[in-house]
Amino acid sequence: MKVRAILPAVVAATVFSTSARMLHAQGLSVFAMGTVSSLYAKNLYSEFGTDFQSSYKVGGGLTLGAEFRMNRILGVEGSYTVSRNNLAVTNTTNSSEQGYGIHNQRFAADAVAHAPISFLRLKPYLAAGVEFDHFSAPSSTTFSGLPNVTFGAANKVGVNYGGGVDWGFLPHIALRIDVRDHLTGIPTYGFPSSAATRAYFPVSGLANNLEYSAGIVFHVG
Repeated sequence: MKVRAILPAVVAATVFSTSARMLHAQGLSVFAMGTVSSLYAKNLYSEFGTDFQSSYKVGGGLTLGAEFRMNRILGVEGSYTVSRNNLAVTNTTNSSEQGYGIHNQRFAADAVAHAPISFLRLKPYLAAGVEFDHFSAPSSTTFSGLPNVTFGAANKVGVNYGGGVDWGFLPHIALRIDVRDHLTGIPTYGFPSSAATRAYFPVSGLANNLEYSAGIVFHVG
């Protein structure tokens, strides 16, 4: 009975000790960065005989994440980003513009390759991976001149790639500058590509979001 009672505690302690040694030996980093989001998805389209242009304004956001270093060079990174870009819809006939505050929540998983050596405490890295983006907008507003229009959420799977540099100005803290390009399908917020009586949004193609970020990295292990 005593052996059965003690054995689970011994196993748990062994697993915890092994995990702690792995994290210490291979490295765990967490980071927080402010982001400038320049979402590019310009389209020209016609709705009920009126010509429109849709595009996105530059916005800002916040990225939180962590990286597990498998060795000196390779790591695996997970991050969460929340950002905002205003969707601008312009009536090209009278040049009137309507804006909509679009929110984006992103979950990304990336492989990271770090330079094996640093120069003046600067260490560059490259990253690439996949992501899931959730775009949302005001629930009820005026879209293309039609009142009481309900925006739906848009979920997109995409890819990203880029890189940056860490400046290790303290033993366990670094400043980071990061540039990433995020590619997803253009969100349509639940609007159809054509309709007889309701608002529609006949746009397609890729949305290209080039993001510039800067922040702090904490090396835990």
